[in-house]
Amino acid sequence: MNRFLEYLRSVERPDNSVRAAAYDLRAYCEFLLETGRDYDDVSNEVLAFFARWYRYPGVNVAPIVDSAAGRSRSSTNRALASISGFYRYLGSLGENTVGASGLRCLQQSSQTYTRPRITVVDNVGNANRHRNGNRLGPRLPRTKQRLKILTIQQVHEILMECRDRRDRLLIMLAFTTGMRVGQILGLRHEDFDTRARLIRIESRDSNPNGARSKGRKSGTIPMTEQVNRLYIEYMHEEYGYIDSPFVFINFETLEPMTYSAADSIIQRLRRKTGNDQWSIHTLRHTFVTLSRRAGVPIDVVSSLVLHKNIQTTIDMYSHLDVEDLRRTLIEHGAWEEVT
Repeated sequence: MNRFLEYLRSVERPDNSVRAAAYDLRAYCEFLLETGRDYDDVSNEVLAFFARWYRYPGVNVAPIVDSAAGRSRSSTNRALASISGFYRYLGSLGENTVGASGLRCLQQSSQTYTRPRITVVDNVGNANRHRNGNRLGPRLPRTKQRLKILTIQQVHEILMECRDRRDRLLIMLAFTTGMRVGQILGLRHEDFDTRARLIRIESRDSNPNGARSKGRKSGTIPMTEQVNRLYIEYMHEEYGYIDSPFVFINFETLEPMTYSAADSIIQRLRRKTGNDQWSIHTLRHTFVTLSRRAGVPIDVVSSLVLHKNIQTTIDMYSHLDVEDLRRTLIEHGAWEEVT
């Protein structure tokens, strides 16, 4: 298993993906030990049993409702995908390798998607999913959950409880740019262009705090005048002559702020505001949702949040709540606005 993880690092898979794979495969090894199986004793049925074991606290307890699950369907599908990749890797090492016969068994029972006639239309949009292909092991049906977002008033309350400009800048960057926490913690002073009001998001592997840009994607995004001014005030009033290339640091140790330190800030703000239903990533969802409601084109939003492709943005942020539906009906003349 360690060799497989080293392989993932060698092909420059994101650190979070490698950690997730390690966690999933450790759980799979525990399942094999608990059920008296080895790597070669695998099939679609065995992986289905693993999904049940992984998803629910006790394999002998039949869940009454989906909320009784210990892990979500998406987490379980991620684990199944990690296991499939692990077996493909084992099979690539040779016929006599441990797990190679397990791969063959999975391949023989893999789900195959076929379509008798292929036309020009099959090259449009998502039609590729209908083409011949195979997938190792079963997958659970996806459950699309409504993304949590904050109101402007809730964001204002959070900003009012920030104890200094550093914490306020952290919140404002997430709320006004949609940056991920790893992108924010990896920011250096050279990434800020205060004259042009631009922020350069760089994917760096050398950050001592482990901060990474998801997918190792880089890009340049605009920042508001308010954020620009807050950064300048932060540098003059709090940062001063500290010699560090990083924007967000621990003022006691002068080391770059870590993920756990950022989480501690969020935890404190949750207690102060009495609202524990949010995270830094919630601010990202809020930024995208408010941008879409304001009429910003989806391709522009996709570029701002540095998604690899626009389809990711469409799939994730195509949600509409009741007020969105009401406003759309009024704007298109289907309903009359009540004053």
